[in-house]
Amino acid sequence: MRDRKNKAAKEAKRKEKRIEEEPAQLAREQARRQTDLAREQAVQKEQAAKEARRDEKRIEEEPAQLAREQARQQTDLAREQAVQKEQAAKEARRDEKRIEEEPAQLAREQARRQTDLAREQAVQKEQAAKEARRDEKRIEEEPAQLAREQARRQTDLAREQAIAEDQEARRRKAKNQPPE
Repeated sequence: MRDRKNKAAKEAKRKEKRIEEEPAQLAREQARRQTDLAREQAVQKEQAAKEARRDEKRIEEEPAQLAREQARQQTDLAREQAVQKEQAAKEARRDEKRIEEEPAQLAREQARRQTDLAREQAVQKEQAAKEARRDEKRIEEEPAQLAREQARRQTDLAREQAIAEDQEARRRKAKNQPPE
C-alpha cells in the first residue's frame, strides 16, 4: 500500500511539474513557430528578390538578344541567297556550255547516223553480191546437176528393172519346176 501511495505521490508531482512547465513549453513552441515563419518569409523574400533581379537582367538583355537573333537571321538569309546565286550561276554556265556544244553534238550524231547508214548499205550490197554469185553458181551448175539427177534416175530405173526381171525369172523357174 505504501507503494501505491508513493506511486500516486510521484504521479501527482509529475502532473504538477508538467502543469508548471506547460506555459514555458507553449512559449518555446510558439517562439519556434515564429522563428520558422520568419525564416520561411525571409526565404520567400530572397527568392522574390532573385526573381526580380533575373527579370531585370532579362529585360536589360532582351534588346541585345533580339539584335543577335536578327543578325543571325540576316546572316542565314545572306548565306542562303549566296548559295542560290552560286547555283544559278552554275546552271547558267552549264546551259551556255550545252548551247555551245550542241552544234558539235548534232554534227557527231549526224556523222554517226551517216556512218551507220553507209555500213548498213555496204552490208546489204555485200549480201546482194553474195546472193548474185550463189545464183550464178547455181545456174552454172544446174545443167550438170540435172544431168546427174537424170543419170541417177536412169541407174535407179535400170536397177529396179533388173531386180524385177530377176524376180520374174525366179518365179517362172519356180513355176516350171515340179514340186518334190
